[in-house]
Amino acid sequence: MTKFLALVSVNLRATLNAMRFGSRRKGNKAERLSGFGALVLLAVLGLYISGVYSFTFGSQLAPLGMINLIILIMPVIAVSFGLMFTIFAAQGVVFGGKDNDLMLSMPVSPFSLMLSRTLALYVENLVFTVFVLGPAGVAYLVFGGAGGAGFFVVLMLGAVLLSALPTLFSLLVGYVLAWVSSKFLRRGVLSTLLYLVFFLLLMAVIMRLSFAMGDLSRYAAGLQDAFTGWGLPFLLLEQAACEGNLLSLLALAGLCLVTFFLVVWLFAGRYKKIVTSMGARKARSDYKLERLSASGHRAALLKKELKRFFGSPAYFINSGFGLILLAAGGVACLVFRGQVEEFLALVQGLVPVVPVLALMMGFFLSTVLFTAPSISLEGRQLWILKEAPVSCGEIFLVKAGVQMLVTLPCLLVGVICAAVAVGVDPGSTVVLLVLGALFSGVMAQGGLLANLFLPKLDAPNDTVVVKQSASVLVTMFGSWVLLAIFGFGYVFVLSRLGETAGLLIVAAVCALLDLVLWRLLATVGVKLFRGL
Repeated sequence: MTKFLALVSVNLRATLNAMRFGSRRKGNKAERLSGFGALVLLAVLGLYISGVYSFTFGSQLAPLGMINLIILIMPVIAVSFGLMFTIFAAQGVVFGGKDNDLMLSMPVSPFSLMLSRTLALYVENLVFTVFVLGPAGVAYLVFGGAGGAGFFVVLMLGAVLLSALPTLFSLLVGYVLAWVSSKFLRRGVLSTLLYLVFFLLLMAVIMRLSFAMGDLSRYAAGLQDAFTGWGLPFLLLEQAACEGNLLSLLALAGLCLVTFFLVVWLFAGRYKKIVTSMGARKARSDYKLERLSASGHRAALLKKELKRFFGSPAYFINSGFGLILLAAGGVACLVFRGQVEEFLALVQGLVPVVPVLALMMGFFLSTVLFTAPSISLEGRQLWILKEAPVSCGEIFLVKAGVQMLVTLPCLLVGVICAAVAVGVDPGSTVVLLVLGALFSGVMAQGGLLANLFLPKLDAPNDTVVVKQSASVLVTMFGSWVLLAIFGFGYVFVLSRLGETAGLLIVAAVCALLDLVLWRLLATVGVKLFRGL
């Protein structure tokens, strides 16, 4: 038991300290404070999502006398988002950890090692689930739900049990995708494609659920019946919390915990073989003597960055998913142009279309974080890049250029399709494209500068770097602050000059920021890079 508790402590500390600000020499207190950043972010996100949806659903369900449905809907959202957050960690932390050789050589059982790593994922899901079901419970009571304090206690116990489900699903899906990708030479690209297909399917399900929830009065009557079968855990939670049925709570505990430990035990029996096969590489036998091709150093750096981006599922999805949503959102607006026109007719004169499009475009681009973890992803191989016969400026140019190279095609597709769908004139469309390109430059250079200030070169895997490193958090929240400044500045000042003039001023500010950031990279950034 002592060895197992030590393993759990190590894995939990590794998860919490993944977002450490600065170096280890700043002291344990600084590490502990910054280590909770990922959990705080999950908690805030859970509170926001649940606060918005729970009270919206409650206002529609209360007049129908079906307030209990909140306790069915919100757990589904918690499990779905929890699966999205931990599926990469399951493949990276559980099956693809760089310390597998060391951990497997220690005098501990594979089951203890497997369980300790899986519990680290469980903690992430637990935090998110608790902060989703908490506001849901408050909304249930505010809109007339029965049960009082007893209801809330049972609901929190249900959250503890239900958190095992997304952990279990992420473990299974992560293993299947990792196993399939390990059988091919281009495992990175294939794994990225598989993750992309999975996430698109999951997002399609979530979007369909959101559309169904748009008018609950039409779907509420048959919604509970729709949970029959696949939704048994959610029905058990609803019966336990809303009806005070303790047998349902015991059944939920058995369903979640027994299945969870059984799957972990089955994986543990073949854990050494699994992680060994995942790390093995298939040798080629079709080598041919051919003339070697040569290319410049910039082309080599560009190829390396593109290969890393498209070859790492965690990097691709977490850093580029906003681009997928930007392009897919624009195409969806064009496909469903009729519904878009109906909506615009309802809000005509109330909402300025072009500025709203600019804000939505900026939000999607603010989630594009290629450069924020790019230095950290070099890891132990950073010395190779530093010793290469290329200047720091060329390295920065290539890293920022890759983000721009991938961003611009998605920007063109998304903005042009959306502009055509809502009837934006060509001049305003060009302004949106210019603004998007300049803001993307701010994101690329700002993320790179943040990573130079807050590097993390000792992460156990890529997942930790792209999901939980401090530079990613600073870049993302910094971009949101910048968007808020632009938004309020436009509403209170620039809108008086007209839409086009206001957006051009915002674009000019972005251009100025691009110049300032490039100057900082050429001076401060070079010193920071040489000191790594």
